[in-house]
Amino acid sequence: MIKFIDLYNEITGQAWSMFDGDVEAQDEFETSVTTSIQKALNALWCSYDFPFREKTHLITTRANTNKYVAPIGNIIKKTSQGKTVFAIKCDYKYLEYEPDIELLEQKTGKPEKFYIKNDEIYLYPTPDNRYLVTVDYQSLYPACDSEGSEKATLVDDDDYINIPEKYEQLFKSALLPKAMYYAIASETDENYNGYKEQYEEAYKLLIKYSRGIDIDKTIGW
Repeated sequence: MIKFIDLYNEITGQAWSMFDGDVEAQDEFETSVTTSIQKALNALWCSYDFPFREKTHLITTRANTNKYVAPIGNIIKKTSQGKTVFAIKCDYKYLEYEPDIELLEQKTGKPEKFYIKNDEIYLYPTPDNRYLVTVDYQSLYPACDSEGSEKATLVDDDDYINIPEKYEQLFKSALLPKAMYYAIASETDENYNGYKEQYEEAYKLLIKYSRGIDIDKTIGW
């Protein structure tokens, strides 16, 4: 688990770092370092379709309710039995994307189609009972709090990066130098290019060893 406070101390302990390390509490964090870590984390996380970004969002439908909160991310598009589908299933059956769902005749039943509007998923027909709908998506949130709830970025000292343990070292090896050259923020600094080169090499290794099956284009909102 890559905790924010541990990550902060590792970054401030890097060679050529101009910041004090070995902090014990969040109130000792320097704002410029915190901002650099957050910027580097979000840029790295969204730079590639890493397999660890793929999550599953669960929806339990309610009778006579056709709209539900969508996950924070992009729904994955894939090929199933020779047909391109979006990864939204109801009882293991893919739902059909219907952009004109509001024009369809109103009826209730087991969902067969879906549409997304204003960060909500609309189901058609309107559910007449409890059904389990699963949504596979690429998460835009790289962090979690101490309770495991997803967060947009690292904020509290016990927040952590939400990736499997097997990818942690590779991810951190790319994140550390990226945060450092964001912190330096000057291409004229003699250490800037060194950290940039470290990041580029570490990033190549991260891609190489975490590359999964190619994911098709996704839909966002």
